[in-house]
Amino acid sequence: MTQEQFQQFWAQLQAPLKAKWEKITDTDLGEIQGNLSTFTDILQKRYGAGHKDEVSIWADRRHAHWSGNYLGYQDPQRAS
Repeated sequence: MTQEQFQQFWAQLQAPLKAKWEKITDTDLGEIQGNLSTFTDILQKRYGAGHKDEVSIWADRRHAHWSGNYLGYQDPQRAS
């Protein structure tokens, strides 16, 4: 998901975001305001640096769900 897509779907993302990452607060949501980079930074602050790829995968899945673009979407391959 690009920054533009994240911003466009920000209103729809807030509830699933809080459901997925329970440590994200309402104050955090106010700070994020549809900024994907800020979201990634806050998530890393709350959960540690190891979640950057998980953020991307989650955001891509949400966008694929809302846009109906399931065709061609594949989860990234994990390194062996």
